Amino acid sequence: MVNNIINIVKNNIVENSLVKKGDKIVVAVSGGPDSMCLLDTLYRLKDELEFSILVAHVNHGIRIESDLEKEYVEKYCKERNIPFFYLKVDVPKLSKEKKISEETCGRMVRYDFFEKVRQENNADLIAVAHNLNDNIETILLNQIRGCGLKGLIGMDFKFNNIIRPLLTIEKKDILVYNNELELHPCFDKTNEEDIYLRNKIRLQLIPYLKELNPNFVTNISRMRNILKEDNDFIEEYTNIVFDKVIIKIDNSKIVFDFSKFMNEHKSIQKRIIRKIIEKKISNLDGIENIHVLDIIKLLNNNIKGKKYIIGNKFTIEIIKKNIAIIY
Repeated sequence: MVNNIINIVKNNIVENSLVKKGDKIVVAVSGGPDSMCLLDTLYRLKDELEFSILVAHVNHGIRIESDLEKEYVEKYCKERNIPFFYLKVDVPKLSKEKKISEETCGRMVRYDFFEKVRQENNADLIAVAHNLNDNIETILLNQIRGCGLKGLIGMDFKFNNIIRPLLTIEKKDILVYNNELELHPCFDKTNEEDIYLRNKIRLQLIPYLKELNPNFVTNISRMRNILKEDNDFIEEYTNIVFDKVIIKIDNSKIVFDFSKFMNEHKSIQKRIIRKIIEKKISNLDGIENIHVLDIIKLLNNNIKGKKYIIGNKFTIEIIKKNIAIIY
């Protein structure tokens, strides 16, 4: 199994062009089975594929085992001369201050730290340990919350500077990998508590769906791959239209000619608007379908001076016929 997993990771990296020769990769490592499999496979492949690695580990200050996990990951790194970077944050306290959930706060702290380590070490990429099961959970979670085509695809091998070399590997195979190499990873007990919706999907929904169809994971994975091909084609076309739409982009605003896409199919209209918003604020957090539909309505009315405002995120304003600005 060990060689098989290493070969799958290698193929995922090569076939999806995740890493270039000479790249430096920040490996996000919690000390759990997934991240230890990721770290160990990348360590074994780094010379062959000619990249280098360093490790970033975050202690969320939630569990008493966290200090032991830090020691475990640090020991693995020291034995192999892998640079190790560590952050300890009181996530429960910070989440209350920011009035967000511990889950959201923990994710924000992690990725902010990974990016900080990447920049300070002139690294190129951040590798995270999402696997096939994680992607199935994400797809189901998106369906439950209501999603479009992109949500049914879930995660991809690469998003901006984040790569996921384990994305096609099942959790059960990752556990075998850890056992065969006697890595003795740490286990987060909160993953076995149904306190979060994702955990309920993992612990209750997926086992039930497997009872209904033992090939459930394979079938969802196949569906995801088919939908991704369709989405890639639509995205390609969207990008062609987007390039025609944009008049000016700078750090504070984007000026665009909406007459260039308002006659397109509604699907393309929505994608162009999301793309403009994402280009302006770097993400689509909190941007829902209703917001996009309201913006389309604003543009269709085409009245100079009319605005659409979403809190302190952005404002879209029609500055003259067929021309709008987002700032």
